[in-house]
Amino acid sequence: MPPPHRRTSSASVALPLLALLAGCRDAAPRRGAPAAVDSTDASMAVIAPARYLTHLVFAGGDGTVLFASFGQETDSERLMRDYAAWWGDEAGWHPLSRVRDTLPLPRAAWRILPTPEMTVRVGDSREVHGLGFRAGGSRFTLIAGHEVSAWTGPTGQRESLGVAGLTIGERSVGGVLFFRRAARATRFPVESGASRTFVLADSAGNGLLIEVGEGPEQPVVARTWLHGATAVWDGVTFEADDGEGAMPARRWTFQIAAAGLNGVIRAVSSPTEGPVPAFRIACDLVADGETFRFAGAAAPLPLP
Repeated sequence: MPPPHRRTSSASVALPLLALLAGCRDAAPRRGAPAAVDSTDASMAVIAPARYLTHLVFAGGDGTVLFASFGQETDSERLMRDYAAWWGDEAGWHPLSRVRDTLPLPRAAWRILPTPEMTVRVGDSREVHGLGFRAGGSRFTLIAGHEVSAWTGPTGQRESLGVAGLTIGERSVGGVLFFRRAARATRFPVESGASRTFVLADSAGNGLLIEVGEGPEQPVVARTWLHGATAVWDGVTFEADDGEGAMPARRWTFQIAAAGLNGVIRAVSSPTEGPVPAFRIACDLVADGETFRFAGAAAPLPLP
């Protein structure tokens, strides 16, 4: 696929698949949204009640996907968790973890905590850069590599797109990982709406992220990771072929005119069960008359 003309871009180095997986295993911690207060900070006398939502969406080059949703709500005494994670392949979705509980750990705030089915790998900043699951007799390990793009989300928290590796038993898959965190102090009203997010990768290590705001006037933003270069595109045309564009649409068309790209996205599975319905998707991306195959996951990601 020839590199398109980019409106905005930042150079980066493409990694072959094997080098990508090796790099992911030794990756430096990913930087996420800055912590308001460290959980060990004794100077914090009062804990402000808040709600946090963190989502991770991994799209592998072979069509394997992983989707995880972590909801946390704190008050002065408790942390209420609502966690769910799945992995998907050609056979459909498979549950990895589902936890709804309350812990006496309000100072954990936004930090994702381990569960009986899930281990959490963190760096010096206490940001997650790896998750481990054991399900169906297999071990699943997701490790984030380097970020290729980062920006500020709708609630002022950090979002990013980066390379990553997923290991299932003895099999390793390279791909891309979308990370999103949103936060809201509970004294403020709940924000309505959800962005529809499409995360896609191909077997050559390329990635595509499309974020569609709720409502006809909301912008559509695409981020591409093609041939080792990132670009951000606005002015994207995006339409659902059935319904008004909200889930559960099953087919979407898009065009990034400035990049000379267009494509068709299809849902290829039923949605996950739990707090967020995620679909496995496939995409035929057309560039210069040639069609390339991408695969990944799509979900409506709510605000807290």
